[in-house]
Amino acid sequence: MIWFVGAGCYHPDMLTIGAKKLLEQADCVLYDHLVNKEFLQYASKDCECICVGKRGHQKSCAQEDIFTLLVQKNKQYKNVVRLKGGDPYLFARGSEEMHYVLENGCNCQYVPGISSAIGALGYAGIPVTQRHTATGFIVHSMHYQDGKDHLDYKKIAQETNTQIFFMGSHKIKTLAQKCIDNGMSEDTPIAIGSHLTYPEQKVYTSTLKKILNKDLSSFTSPLLIVLGNVVKEQSLLDNTKRLLAFSKNVLFASIDENPWPVEDLLLRYGIFTYSRQVANVIYIPDEIVDLNLYDTLIFSSKHAVKSFFQYLSYNHIDIRSLFSKKIFCIGKKTQEELERRAIQVDHVESNSSDMFTYIKEHKNALYIKGKDVDCPIDSLSTYQIAPIEFDLPEVKLDAIGISCPQALEILDQKGIDKTIPVFCYAYKTYQKAKELGFTNIHTTPSSKQEIVKHILEYFGGNI
Repeated sequence: MIWFVGAGCYHPDMLTIGAKKLLEQADCVLYDHLVNKEFLQYASKDCECICVGKRGHQKSCAQEDIFTLLVQKNKQYKNVVRLKGGDPYLFARGSEEMHYVLENGCNCQYVPGISSAIGALGYAGIPVTQRHTATGFIVHSMHYQDGKDHLDYKKIAQETNTQIFFMGSHKIKTLAQKCIDNGMSEDTPIAIGSHLTYPEQKVYTSTLKKILNKDLSSFTSPLLIVLGNVVKEQSLLDNTKRLLAFSKNVLFASIDENPWPVEDLLLRYGIFTYSRQVANVIYIPDEIVDLNLYDTLIFSSKHAVKSFFQYLSYNHIDIRSLFSKKIFCIGKKTQEELERRAIQVDHVESNSSDMFTYIKEHKNALYIKGKDVDCPIDSLSTYQIAPIEFDLPEVKLDAIGISCPQALEILDQKGIDKTIPVFCYAYKTYQKAKELGFTNIHTTPSSKQEIVKHILEYFGGNI
């Protein structure tokens, strides 16, 4: 089955539930250049993802090759997703591709997406219809395969409803002049929107006469042009003006699959979030110690707690053997992980340095930790951190939220910019950030919620 799916207007929260479900089920995804690449995270690790997009005035995948690839992948896989920016039927060749695959014996389905002609313009503050102003709208393309201009400028000049033009980034002034030449008022409102719903969104409103003298070189594709009185609403209705941190890009990195609490940051505050799991936590079963030699167990992290219980199970050690031992731990999250297992903690410290100071008189303490972590007392390594493949976001980052020193080391190995503000847990991660040469470090109590809160406050807001 081939699914022709609309990916919407780049904005992560404009992807439909149906599109997300199909990406999760996909064996192969053929996606366009205008699709937000972050959407590919919903596909499984085994899914084959192939970029087949077209780019104006640049080398692109030929349409005939896309046709052939669709049929080929349909034979190879159970579920193929053809992911298109916006809606597959609005200037996206979805119908052409569906015609071809149907004629070649493939089964397929159409799944609509939010078109930039409605969703992106609305997000930028331009409603395509409005009572008493525009009772309808017309969508034009300014690109044709034969290279000729097929627009009827006389008809365009007489139209009173909203008119939207796709693929006209190099023809804005030509459009304005031809509209004037065909009788449209020089005072007709016009707007151009570049990269709408992207972090780098730009909108300019003017009139046909004034825009002829405007330097428009910074307005690049993807771009929309709008003619009509609805343009006058843009300043008041611009969604981004009410988002206190719009356009900020923040990377959240951790070594486990536990999600960061970032679901509402884009909708409520305009922060574009990029979550990355940079490593896996792997249980180590082969290191053995005699627990009877120790009267105090110190857990260094929630991963130490989880892996220690795997250690007990693997070595057939009865949990009742922990009776009468004192249980210490580092951090609130570690304490919560122990309490989930009905184990009450005798003492908690916020960092390992304070813990080692506190227990310096305890000669029979065992520190349960990850492999390769230095420790001044007897220890048991029950897990290790194994880096996994991932890509850094293709954007300029404004902040990084980090959950542990190992994750920060992995980002450093990826060559991340060390001047980006880093928000991390106190002490160990802070020390690692200093050691690695990061220059803008912010510490917070050890929870992902606190890191997110601190980042939002840094941008001027409150949760």
